[in-house]
Parts: sequence; C-alpha cells; structure tokens
Amino acid sequence: MVDYTRTELATRVLRDLGMVAADETPTAVDLAWALETCDSEIEQMQARGIPIWNGGVSAVPRYYLTLLSRRIGISLAPSFGLSDIGTAQTAMAAMEQELRRLGTVPATGQVMEAEYF
Repeated sequence: MVDYTRTELATRVLRDLGMVAADETPTAVDLAWALETCDSEIEQMQARGIPIWNGGVSAVPRYYLTLLSRRIGISLAPSFGLSDIGTAQTAMAAMEQELRRLGTVPATGQVMEAEYF
C-alpha cells in the first residue's frame, strides 16, 4: 500500500483547488497554510467521530487521498476566495458522509464471539 505524507496531502489539496499546477511546487506560505489546515481539519473530523484510517496524520493511505483532499480543499477554498463559508460547510458535510462510508468496516458474515462474565 502506498501512503502519502502530510506535505504530499497539502500539495494535493492546493492542486485540487487550482492554486498550484500539477508540475508546480507551492510557495512556502501556501504550503504552510495548507499543512495547518490539513492537520486542523483531520483532528476536527476525528474529534467528531469520523473515522480517519489509522487515527494519525503522519501518513495518508492512497484510498483516502482523493476524498480527504477534496474535503480539506472545500474548507480551504474560502480563504482563497474560491467559495463562501456557507457553501463550503454544506459541501463539507457531503464529503464527510463519503469519508464515513470509506471508514466503515465491511461486514464479514462471521458470527462474533464474546465472553460473558
């Protein structure tokens, strides 16, 4: 499985927003702002009970990259004048439903065993 670093996630967010071209490197200021937003948004989602892969922010699994980048990009868009806060909040809620689905454990069909005392 391929994992992505915080910096790669932040760069992806800026690319998804159109702030950085696919072959460009973000400015230090934009990258710092995106990193801060990534960390804050991931921690905020975790605090609200949205499952985020392994509970850490150090490496993002490939299967989370696109959805997570979009969700964080939506929260970052108003600071770049690309959206208003109300529209962003509505869109974030929709993306969070997708992240919740992605984080659910699929049913195995197995009977769960438990010990009772």
